[in-house]
Amino acid sequence: MHRLARTFAPALLVVAAAAFTACGGEDPQQLIASAKTFLAANDAKAAIIQVKSALQADANNAEARFLLGKALLLSGDPAAAGIELRKALDLRHPENEVSPELANALFAEGQYLRITELFGSTNLSDPLAEARLKVTVAQSHGAMGRLDLAQRAMAEALRAVPGYGPAQVFAVRLQADGGDLDGAITSIEAQLARTPEDHEAWQLKGDLLNFGKRDMPGALAAYKQALALKPDLIAAHNATMTLLLGAQDMPAARAQLAQLQKVLPNHPQTAYFAGNVELLAGNIEKADEIAQSLLRVAPENTRIQQLAGAVAFEKRSFLQAESLLAKVLQKAPEQTNSRLLLALTYLQLSEPNKALSMLQPLLDTPNRSHGLYTMAAQAHLQAGDLAAAEAAFAQAAKLKPDDTRSQTALAISKVLGSNPNAGVAELRSLAAADESVTADLPLIGTLVRNKDYPGALKAIQALEKKTPGKPMAANLRGRVLLLQGKRAEARTAFEQSLGIQASFYPATAALAQMAIQDGQPDEAQRLLDGALKTDPRNLQALLSSARLKASRGAPRDQIVAMFESAIQQNSGAAAPRLALINYHLSSRDAKAARGVAQAATAALPDNAELLEALGRAEAAAGDNNQALATFGKLVQLQRGSLIPHLRIADVHWASGDREAAINSLKRAQTIEPDNLQVQRALVDAYLAQQAYSQAARVAKDVQRQRPNEDAGYLLLGSVEAAQKRWAEALAFYRQGLKVAPDSSSLTTRMHVALMSSDQKPAAEKLAADWLRTSPQDASFRFYLGDFALASRQFDRAESLYREVLKLQPENALALNNVAWLMATAKKPGAVDMARKAVALLPERPVVMDTLALALASEGQMPEAVDVMRRAVTLQDGNPQLRFNLAKLLVQAGDKAGAKTELNTLAALGDKFPRQAEVADLMKTL
Repeated sequence: MHRLARTFAPALLVVAAAAFTACGGEDPQQLIASAKTFLAANDAKAAIIQVKSALQADANNAEARFLLGKALLLSGDPAAAGIELRKALDLRHPENEVSPELANALFAEGQYLRITELFGSTNLSDPLAEARLKVTVAQSHGAMGRLDLAQRAMAEALRAVPGYGPAQVFAVRLQADGGDLDGAITSIEAQLARTPEDHEAWQLKGDLLNFGKRDMPGALAAYKQALALKPDLIAAHNATMTLLLGAQDMPAARAQLAQLQKVLPNHPQTAYFAGNVELLAGNIEKADEIAQSLLRVAPENTRIQQLAGAVAFEKRSFLQAESLLAKVLQKAPEQTNSRLLLALTYLQLSEPNKALSMLQPLLDTPNRSHGLYTMAAQAHLQAGDLAAAEAAFAQAAKLKPDDTRSQTALAISKVLGSNPNAGVAELRSLAAADESVTADLPLIGTLVRNKDYPGALKAIQALEKKTPGKPMAANLRGRVLLLQGKRAEARTAFEQSLGIQASFYPATAALAQMAIQDGQPDEAQRLLDGALKTDPRNLQALLSSARLKASRGAPRDQIVAMFESAIQQNSGAAAPRLALINYHLSSRDAKAARGVAQAATAALPDNAELLEALGRAEAAAGDNNQALATFGKLVQLQRGSLIPHLRIADVHWASGDREAAINSLKRAQTIEPDNLQVQRALVDAYLAQQAYSQAARVAKDVQRQRPNEDAGYLLLGSVEAAQKRWAEALAFYRQGLKVAPDSSSLTTRMHVALMSSDQKPAAEKLAADWLRTSPQDASFRFYLGDFALASRQFDRAESLYREVLKLQPENALALNNVAWLMATAKKPGAVDMARKAVALLPERPVVMDTLALALASEGQMPEAVDVMRRAVTLQDGNPQLRFNLAKLLVQAGDKAGAKTELNTLAALGDKFPRQAEVADLMKTL
């Protein structure tokens, strides 16, 4: 003991002396010099202590402010760093030193637009400082999708310092982001030939091979070289361990862990990966011990919470797993593994809607996996959405049609292939032999798709025996009975499901939907309120209740309060925030939508859906520059996704910059060259510019890529139709029908072309023949209904819309149109029909207009006026709605109110062409 004390005594004396000297008022310049030494050693914490001591002596020391900002940035606090760096500039510290650091601080905060505004045209006198600054400017332009400006700034960096490494590395990233992955790999290899000791370049090569090429051996070799140059490079250790653990290569993972423990024995990531190794090795108790010790040290660390959540899941402590994993996603929604594991947890807890809400962001990305679709299919089946489950199983089987590890996948592939009977037989056999429900669920989905409802009910009965005390089987039975038209028996099955688990929301949702279809909104509201009493935090029930209340004309503040309650109770979920943003946008309140979206992205900064919603809100508010910056962030967050580029194209188009819009669409096309949505958008853009040859070129590409589909022929016909070359358009439509004879879209376009070219008899024959041979085609019947309505053939239109409703009972637009026709003709029943349409399409002014007309036709004037006022509020820029309101007010005897609305219309002058009718109404007051 005495010897140990002697060993530590000198160190303790040094610490005491340092403390005494600091307290005694050491010279600020000495403290600054000490801070520089600590910064050179990457010890930000010690540097901050020294600089703050210097600032106590001289608060206006410009160099101290600069060093404090630099140290705060190194410590991971960019916001505080930015404050100090701005103070340093105000105190006239050299711009060559401050500007690059301030730009880096702003970049860390995601303030890309601000960086380009502050430093886009700044030129520094020091070449290295200029190069550093321009690289950050280039990165900011790249983050906003401004690739041309990014290239320009990068060129300026390389002019300042030819061959500047960070600029070269960013150039490679830019090349990869632009879709040239192979070129990027070639470029990084050339860069490494010039600077083989650049560990960041080796790290980037590993990332390109890992995330771009899925080349695990190549990526591991690159990361290994980066670690050889910088053994404590935690990013390379992270990437290497993640790859090895993902491949479940336990010997290699243990060897890599040993290296990590050697160079960074006390680093939290070292213990974290040790816990993961134990977890994958099946040493659950050891993994739990490590996870709990890490939680005691860093209870808010998301990766540690993820590890602890995974351990809890393996221990079947599902509520604990839910709590831990939900905390992870609240702070880091991009954590895919936590998202998947939380979805699995919800499936174990019989919460399929929550599971789907977890999976949806992953299903919206281009990198969808076999396992992801399988999980989604299971969730859809638990929820009773058999068609969606079948579609998800189909996607899973397409991704792994020859997966010999999964007999179920093989059976599904047979169902979808040339031997469906054998596939169904194998699924039956697997379901009978296996105690799990792996085969039961796709079997039920397949039988429903084949409309073998008795067989599906029998399979559900077998599933029920395997899952006693679970609500899923009864819910599935209700769905199948509903498909058979046995509504009373279906209702009983759903009620049985709720008897097993009162909080099982899919059954409540089904009963509420049935009530709406039956014209019983009060019953639907009662069911939703009951679900909320059982589970006040049920997000789906909260949102559904809010939407139903909105459709029934509840006050706006009440609806907003419900959404806000959902946000408060589910702070880590994006769905309620998105719902409120979309509610404000549908109400034409862009300012409120933007406010909610800004708060949402502050709470969940890496959630792509919320970031996209913020961009939409900014665009709706007319702030196109900020919208472009937001969508630029989305480009960085969703690398390889089309959505950000499409949104950027929309903003450019709305602002009149059509060339920029087309360039954005072209960038989207480099990501998915054969994406039909992008190709259609390009054709539309070219046609708007009358660039017919370019439009035709894209259309021909579609035809070549999809020779057995109607898409290419539709686009080629559209190009000709835009030029009113009807004969040529008809020729393409006829060619298309030869390869896609069941195409309703081609038939519709052909009918339009025939009518437009004065070939009415041929058009009528085409319509009659198609109606006779395609009795299930609702789309063409709806089109003919619209055509009859436009021709004022009201009885014919109503008949066609009713045929649509026989095929699609929940077609809201058909319901709306029938209600309008009934109300116009003073037929009874229009109100019920209109209410169903509003329930399906709440907050749609045109649908609310129909409901108001129907209510007035049945003498319910007070409610008619209230509904019409809401429609005008939602779309106050629509003078036709205001005119309809004025007419209702006249009819209700409210002359003062009518006069106010008519005066507003009269002030529009030629902007509202029905001024003669306005004047006539004024005379009646």
